[in-house]
Amino acid sequence: METIVVPVDGATNIKLEVLDFDTLATVFSRSTDTPVTEDGGLKYNCTGEEFSWFDSVVRALPQELKACRVVAPAARGASGGLVGRDGSLAEVPGRGLTLAYTQQYPDRVEELFRSLAGDEREFYLETGSIRDFPGGLTLLKRLLYEELCRPGVLARAAGFGTYGVLMSGHFLGDDYLRAVQAAGNEHSYWMCHTGARNINRPPGTPSSLSRKIKPFNALVPEKPRPVYRPLGEMPAAQAAGLGLGRRPLVIPGGHDTCLSHIPVMSTFYLAFPEKAGRPVVHLDAGSWTMAARVGGRVELPPDGYGRNILVQGTVDGEPVATSLYGGGNDFRHLKELAGRRGKTFGSELDEALLQEVLGTADCFVLPNISPVNRGTGPFPQVKGRITNEAAFFQSGEKALILANLTTAIVAACQVELIAGGSDLPVVLTAGGSKDPYFGRLAATLTGRDVYALLDRDSSPLSETTTLGAAIAGKAACLKIHPCEVGVSGLGVRYSKLEPFGPGTREKLSSYRERFFRELERKG
Repeated sequence: METIVVPVDGATNIKLEVLDFDTLATVFSRSTDTPVTEDGGLKYNCTGEEFSWFDSVVRALPQELKACRVVAPAARGASGGLVGRDGSLAEVPGRGLTLAYTQQYPDRVEELFRSLAGDEREFYLETGSIRDFPGGLTLLKRLLYEELCRPGVLARAAGFGTYGVLMSGHFLGDDYLRAVQAAGNEHSYWMCHTGARNINRPPGTPSSLSRKIKPFNALVPEKPRPVYRPLGEMPAAQAAGLGLGRRPLVIPGGHDTCLSHIPVMSTFYLAFPEKAGRPVVHLDAGSWTMAARVGGRVELPPDGYGRNILVQGTVDGEPVATSLYGGGNDFRHLKELAGRRGKTFGSELDEALLQEVLGTADCFVLPNISPVNRGTGPFPQVKGRITNEAAFFQSGEKALILANLTTAIVAACQVELIAGGSDLPVVLTAGGSKDPYFGRLAATLTGRDVYALLDRDSSPLSETTTLGAAIAGKAACLKIHPCEVGVSGLGVRYSKLEPFGPGTREKLSSYRERFFRELERKG
């Protein structure tokens, strides 16, 4: 069996998946917690430790999975690291650490960044980025931080790589500088959170702000390069040390959200040829609920910078307006709160109980109840709370419904903020596609056609990021565009999620009105 190895970096966990090269079916998966540490009062990713874990899993693969054609990393878009002239990680020599995106920056960095960026609305319309996004999530601000606060570290650096590119550098023999230089200004990454890209110009065009920040011009290559162009082959000694049967190609690590669009765009128009050429709304409901309008011209709402709407991109660097909210973070936090009270979330869809909750309408969970969500989402000023906790904690089944109502109501707002045409369909992926309530609630609240991707076993195809990375890897081997890669072997089909009937719909409409009144009163 020829395979594709996909190492995946995430904020909370890392994993390594192996997919069959021909069918793109996942044949192996392992995961563990993302290793992090602190050093000198700063938060770091234990990058070297993470990459060593990837190696250990590859070495332990069954022999029949070791004929690897390509390594295709996938990574969160907000992390990166400085690379020294010797090609190694330069921030804490010998430790293999890179600054975590959760690290906040001093006020003087934030103030200088605002001064250089200028008017927040003009900056937003040029870059699709939010000027006052929390520090660590804006990688252009990261380079300004290095210049102001860590000039000694910066002096050791010859390049800056996004986390995915650093992963690629590891699989090129720990030559991170080679990976940075070969990957270039990888546009799916530079459009996410950074302020570095002018979204009104061709992919890879620097923003006016990026030209003002010396480390950006010194450390980031000018040439754009898409993620599905190989950087080179794994060194023979490294491949032998990992027990691989050949020297696989290595491609630039892609940004997770950009990669997740590939399976949708590779299959949707095949399933619905009458919709070809029209945009699709991709609702990726995981830790972050992201509504992305893929295709067509990007039109940003003028106040989008205040509502967590930013521009990410496709693997070709085409801009994608995306609304962010930590829906899964809120859901997980609520589940933990219920667990502390001895309540276990239900799992079966009970429409009668849903109608009861909607009809009583005495309990509301306001968004951003998870501490990690504060200052984010369509309602960034809201500090979530539970109205009538006694009702929420009455039973695990009711708590599940109320948690889903919060996420679904906010997700419907996200869709409307970026969707444009009222008839654009929604494709639901990630954890939300597995939930018995969420998809139908989304269909009812948006009034749109909402579809879930199903695999050959009729299970939700939730892991679109990993699959997207594998498709990009296969495209690199075949020297074609990812959307030209055949996916028929997956047996993918679309299932339309039916909205609730008139009785539930009317109660849900009334509940939503009261939800927003509660939001205005207590937000």
